[in-house]
Amino acid sequence: MKPVDLRAIQRWLLILTALFAMVWAVIRASVQSITMDEADTYAWFVATSNVWYPFSNNHILNTLLMWVSTHAFGPSIIAIRTPALIGAAIYIGICYFFCRSITERFSIQLPIFICLTYNPFLFDYMVAARGYGIANAFLLAAIAVPVWHRVKSRPSLRESCALASLALGLSFAANYSFAFVGLAVFLAITAWAIRRREREPALYIVGFCALPGLFVALAMCGYPMMHWWGYDYGIGAHTLKEMRQSLVQASLYQLDPRFRAAAWYKAISFLRPLLPPLLVVLCACQVVATRLDGSWREDTRARWLAKFAAALAGIVTLCVLMHWLAFRFYKVPLPLGRAGIFLLPLCTLLGGVIMASPARSRVSQWLRRSLIAVSLCLALYFVLCLRLSYFKEYQWDADAKEVYSVLARYNHQYGVTDVGMFDLCFPSLNYYRVLSGRETFAEFHPEPPNPPADKSIYVLSRVNQRSFIEREKLIIVYRGRFSDTVIAVKANGPIPPAIVDP
Repeated sequence: MKPVDLRAIQRWLLILTALFAMVWAVIRASVQSITMDEADTYAWFVATSNVWYPFSNNHILNTLLMWVSTHAFGPSIIAIRTPALIGAAIYIGICYFFCRSITERFSIQLPIFICLTYNPFLFDYMVAARGYGIANAFLLAAIAVPVWHRVKSRPSLRESCALASLALGLSFAANYSFAFVGLAVFLAITAWAIRRREREPALYIVGFCALPGLFVALAMCGYPMMHWWGYDYGIGAHTLKEMRQSLVQASLYQLDPRFRAAAWYKAISFLRPLLPPLLVVLCACQVVATRLDGSWREDTRARWLAKFAAALAGIVTLCVLMHWLAFRFYKVPLPLGRAGIFLLPLCTLLGGVIMASPARSRVSQWLRRSLIAVSLCLALYFVLCLRLSYFKEYQWDADAKEVYSVLARYNHQYGVTDVGMFDLCFPSLNYYRVLSGRETFAEFHPEPPNPPADKSIYVLSRVNQRSFIEREKLIIVYRGRFSDTVIAVKANGPIPPAIVDP
């Protein structure tokens, strides 16, 4: 009887985990409502072919790819999110490559891969039609090139420098908030390439590391940057603690509420805030332990892992330092939430490299087992956070598709065209109006702080506009499943005040 190839089974389990992540991303892209930012990107820059317009909402590479996909396949929701899905495929593939390259231990590969890809905050931007997911994919691609060169002995040093530079240029073109982290990665790759050069001049190597990325960045972002008219959201963190908390809270948001009655739900909810700091403490202890017992110097692979971990730590430290200096001297807010999303895969990968390092002493071996156990708990938590209905930062927009279907029904049945609404929901509803093309609504416009009192039907925030609902004696006929969005009508209006299902 042929013996079971355990390594082949483990490899296929990792591949299936990666394929499931991609399938889940495609399903989410198909079923989730379009968000305000996605709808604005399509309406302002894609539908008007104004791809290069200098505006903070315009993530150039994402917009350009959206223009290509929607002109090729029409303005469907999946076409609009195709660039994000391309970024997801690249990102998932690179994470698989990293996990296979840094260790042969399946007990480390699996939790690190899940933490890199199933983190709910990272996953949101592998689906949403924004530039953050693509930028993350190309950022990791740049870091993967030297690893590829080391593991496969190809491509050549020149080609590796050029490929990494191109990836960094594309990462910046996908989202400007990746500028500092891209610079930190550029410096790390340049230092690596200069150390590995043989007889080639250092300036020659620097040129290969810098020029391809600069060319891509200037070709795609030169016009918007030169014509930038200074609009700024002014949104950001004002302390490093606030920056860190925004990333941790978004990553741990949220377990499926349908399981609240289960005992394990309460247990894992209790453990949730303890897992990230525990991982940090264990990683720090493991670095000290392996440094003292000489594990990092055990063999060539151990020394390479030590250098890789040092490079990742240096990138994270330099990136945070540059952001802090910009905040300290130029009052540029620190990254908050999605603006700092690049720190999540970098820190997760750093933890994976530390976990994969050799462990000589009994202390370092127990620390590694503890790291694996905590990582498995965090990976399990991320899997239990899988969702199909909303993005964390756009949950208030999650019912837009259902809201429009109700409005469309009223339009066909009662001929209602005058809709009052609050200012955050109209871009998404305008997208569905254009996509459908069968209703007689005029273009929706915001009417803050409250719409006029002479409308037949209203789309409102039940929480923020409660006083308006009560003052006008409106009757709610639809309540959002994932947000506080409601549809309300007048008691004596043309629409029967009865509850409707979308």
